[in-house]
Parts: sequence; structure tokens; C-alpha cells
Amino acid sequence: MAPVVILIRHGEALHNILHDWELPDPDLTEKGVEQCKALMAELEPNLPFAQEECRIVVSPLRRTLQTVHHGLQWLRDRGVPVEVRAEWQETTDNPCDIGREPSSIMSEWPDFDFSGLDPIYPQKIDLYENSEEAFQKRASLVKRWLFRRPEKCVVVVTHSGFLKRVVQGPKFRNVEYRMYELVEGTEDLELSEISRGKASAKQT
Repeated sequence: MAPVVILIRHGEALHNILHDWELPDPDLTEKGVEQCKALMAELEPNLPFAQEECRIVVSPLRRTLQTVHHGLQWLRDRGVPVEVRAEWQETTDNPCDIGREPSSIMSEWPDFDFSGLDPIYPQKIDLYENSEEAFQKRASLVKRWLFRRPEKCVVVVTHSGFLKRVVQGPKFRNVEYRMYELVEGTEDLELSEISRGKASAKQT
């Protein structure tokens, strides 16, 4: 049986408030860190799964890695593994959406699992190019990957632009989470919403 999927958008980052898409791989703001703490306070008592039933998957960009660190540390402390996957990175080829070299990321996050990180990363080519065709192909791929996972729950921390291609619905707010079940649609797998948490920030 396919796992329940919890999709989370990262906390507020510097490019969100400065509207500066030329910032390379920006960090969370102080407000973004506080949003992550609010996410933890809301999600922890409402997660209906044991830690051994869960896995965390995260985009390799700094703002998503930091969101896991500040917002999901309680799961990590219980032994829930964190897997870093390039497929969940943001869509554009602006500097804010281009990640750093894996060697520098891995040294900063030594307890995260980078073994499944596509060696193409951080190049914006092939599956990761800035085109709608590539976005849709990547969205289909991640849904198929999730469908095959053995866990009962997979928590994914990713980005609003890519989330728009994975699921239909209004734009995710910073650190907003929504729970889904995977169902087989007419042409592809679909994510059917089960519930959603409270948004912790205004739309950015």
C-alpha cells in the first residue's frame, strides 16, 4: 500500500522578502526559523504515525535543508532518516533556485543521506531544466517513486513552484503542510488531499 505523503513548503527565505531572485541559494530568515518552530509545534501532536513508519525527503537547497533542521528535528531525534533528493528542487534556473556543490552541502549536513542524490545536481539540465515539459516529467517521476516506498508516511520538504506541478490547488504558504494519499488517475498517479495544517505566514 502506498504511503501517506505529507508535503511541506520551506520556511520564509531571504529571496522571498527581498524579491531578489539573483541571491544564490538563500538561507531562511529569522522569521523563517520561527515559522519552522511553529510547524513543529503543530505537526508533532498531529502526526498519526510511529517514527519507524516514516521517512523524510528533502530538496538539496539550503532553505529546505534548514527547514528540516529547525522544523523536523523532533523526528530526526527519534531516528527518522532524512534523504536528500534532487528531484524535489525548485523549478527555475535563477540563482536562488540553483543549489551548491554536493561536497559543500554534505559536509554541512553529515547525518543526512545523500546517497540517492542525482550526480547531475546542481546542473539545471535534462530532468531539471527550466521547462514545463521537464517540470511535468519530474512531477510524474516523484509520484511514482513515492508510490513504491515501503514506509507508511513520507514527509517531503520542497518548494512552491514544484509543488504546483505535483498537486493541484492553491499555492502553499511558507511551512504549510498538507497530507495526501496516492491514487491511480486516468493518465498518471494523483495526490488526493486528506487534510492540511494551518499556514504559518502570509503568502510569499
